[in-house]
Amino acid sequence: MQIRFDAKIALLFLIVPVCLVASSILQGSSGQIGPDSDDVMRLVQIKDLLNGQDWFDLHQYRMGPDGGTLMHWSRLADLPILALYSLFDLFLPSDTALVWAYSAWPPLSVLVVLGGLYAGARHVSDRGAALACLVLGVFVYATHYRFSPGAIDHHNLQLGLTALAMGLALDPLRRAGRLVGAGLALAASVAIGGEVYVFVAAICAFIALDWLVAGRAAMRGAIGFGAGLAAGLEIAFFATITPSHYEVVACDALSSVSLLAGMAGGFGLAAAALVASGRNIWLRLGALMLVGAICAATLVMVGPECLSNPLEDLSPEVKALWLDRVDEARPVFSNRPDRVSTLGFALGISILALGLSLFGLYRRQRLRANLLFSGLLLAALAMTLYQIRFYVFGHLFAIIPLGLWIADVYRAGKAKSPSSVTYIGALALSLPFLWALPGLLVTDKAETGNKTGDKADCLQEGVFTTLETLPEGRILASADVGPIILNQTGHSVLQGNYHRNQEGIRQAIGLWLSEPGDTQSLLAASGIDYVMTCPADAETKLMSRHDPEGFAARLKRNEIPDFLENIPFESDAESPGRLYRIRRGDDTNQKDEDVS
Repeated sequence: MQIRFDAKIALLFLIVPVCLVASSILQGSSGQIGPDSDDVMRLVQIKDLLNGQDWFDLHQYRMGPDGGTLMHWSRLADLPILALYSLFDLFLPSDTALVWAYSAWPPLSVLVVLGGLYAGARHVSDRGAALACLVLGVFVYATHYRFSPGAIDHHNLQLGLTALAMGLALDPLRRAGRLVGAGLALAASVAIGGEVYVFVAAICAFIALDWLVAGRAAMRGAIGFGAGLAAGLEIAFFATITPSHYEVVACDALSSVSLLAGMAGGFGLAAAALVASGRNIWLRLGALMLVGAICAATLVMVGPECLSNPLEDLSPEVKALWLDRVDEARPVFSNRPDRVSTLGFALGISILALGLSLFGLYRRQRLRANLLFSGLLLAALAMTLYQIRFYVFGHLFAIIPLGLWIADVYRAGKAKSPSSVTYIGALALSLPFLWALPGLLVTDKAETGNKTGDKADCLQEGVFTTLETLPEGRILASADVGPIILNQTGHSVLQGNYHRNQEGIRQAIGLWLSEPGDTQSLLAASGIDYVMTCPADAETKLMSRHDPEGFAARLKRNEIPDFLENIPFESDAESPGRLYRIRRGDDTNQKDEDVS
């Protein structure tokens, strides 16, 4: 594949970030951090780093009980934002430079996705098919929330690295340099977050099976891929893990177990390809089985706990009142008001692309590519059934097979009639929105409505201005609001939506559900100085329904115990929320049966 400058290709690449920025400006969100609490939390982590926290120290000291919470996020996802910040800081005030950095990076990161898709399409077909894939990519990503300015959660970079690995792995010549790049991209993706393990496994299995069948023709590529994967993991490990944690096993992040298992697989594949490529297929199969056995043994010996779900240890109450209400962690078929449209949007194009890939395998067309697409799409669909957040990977893996189909329909139609527009139908069927449309038409608008009600009013600027005037302390607030408080104030919070913050979440649930007579002592035990509530918050509503006599329900009914002192917000903040200070000393009642 020879790369040349092409004005059409350049335009298609540029139109997506331009549309993302324009959409942000039109919506009035330009310069703001993304709406997801994970976007806010990453900004908090970056600010802590810029304020002197050690590179290897991933603790969020202001979230959770005493001692804080050790986050499982990788610093690698911070690097592009830090690089842009360093550039903008040369000619802008530091605060403005940071805003520019977190605004610019997400739209720029979509170029990595498009680059991977374009490389994959060119490896499989011609320029026309690659153009079709890019056109489809424009429709899918031009307003995608994962790439909007301010959306700095690590998923955009993971999507880009996965797309790049897929595109490079499709090289029909199996050139070593491109397969090294695929291995390095997968290693970086693994280092950023464990969500991609199943997709990494699918691409690794594809490379291994390709070498098994092709033998000597795939030798250089298999050696390059294995070496790139192992070396990439090793570089990421020593660049982000403090020496004191080298032997620590973490199942939700890059650690000794993922490093050793990945190196065993990567170097094992490289060694097998080096030694057995000229042997018969049965010897190659034996070599692969040996590599697989070594990887499995490494995993069992170093991190046997990683073979089970780390969230199984949650108490039933924490699971029911926290995990089960985190929407992105729920199964795609879980009950939600917009379930019909969500199912179509999340699954439609992935199922269509899988059908096309399997049909291609049946007709023995583009065998290598369709084998990889089928494996990745099956993995994405299975993971989406488990947790809805994985649908974005299904959409990513669907674009190339759908783009190839659109190009084939275009050629076939034009061969029959120069005026044929049948390809427009294929393009329409490849758009996620079309699959959601029937569900949107039949969904009761009253059921969906504004899911947050007036929750945004609880988070007006004046609320945080008031908080900043108070002595720093620990705040009991909903998990969604926690990162916003950390970002806009110097206060601490008890909880956030992060599984390593289990103790903080458990204590918060206990406080919200506490009975009269217990609340004050529990607040003191958790070191709470302030309580912040919002009647429209989903957590407040859930806790109030779960226990109508609990602390959350009593506050919602405006039954304020004597040990809480109401703190009025700034005059310009007409917020439905409430902020209370915990009264200390002899002037408070030890029990809170009496309310004002």
